[in-house]
Amino acid sequence: MTRLVVSFALLFMIANTCVAETLYVTDLLRLNVSEKPQPGGKTVTTLNSGDPLTVLERQAGYVKVQTRDGLTGWAKSAYLVADKPARLIVAETQEKLTQTQEQLSQAREDAKSAQGEAVKYRKAMQTAEETLQQQNSQLENIEQQNRKYAFSTMKYASSVPINIFLIAGILLFLLGILLGWYIMDYRLRKRHGGFRI
Repeated sequence: MTRLVVSFALLFMIANTCVAETLYVTDLLRLNVSEKPQPGGKTVTTLNSGDPLTVLERQAGYVKVQTRDGLTGWAKSAYLVADKPARLIVAETQEKLTQTQEQLSQAREDAKSAQGEAVKYRKAMQTAEETLQQQNSQLENIEQQNRKYAFSTMKYASSVPINIFLIAGILLFLLGILLGWYIMDYRLRKRHGGFRI
């Protein structure tokens, strides 16, 4: 039976040491951490309100703790609480608020920059649209002129003006007369020994 009680006691002590519980020094307090769990022991360090501690062991009215610096010692459990002190919560909240305000300020600057870029792109897009409209207008004018020229070309493609035929006919007739006269003259001279008759 005593073995069972001792086993349970050891198990309880091991369970307490295995679970690392975090406690905080209560508000507006400076707490001494001593070497032994009794009043008047040698002070290892002094803690301020809000300092986090890791619980290593519990004993009647005292808690063996470890600081962030790795120092271990005993502190009165009456001055330790599991909840963060209000001062620490306020400090953390103010730090988060400051960070949030900085992020908000940065987001506003980014938004202003983005708006400036948007205005710049809108102007560029508007200029491009105006240029496109002008080019489309010029293209329509060129296509309209092209259609007029194509119609004119088709209209006169099969017809050559009569003046050209008339002039060409008269020139060919005169050329035929001259050529005929020259050939006749050449034959007559050849027949009559170079004399013209």
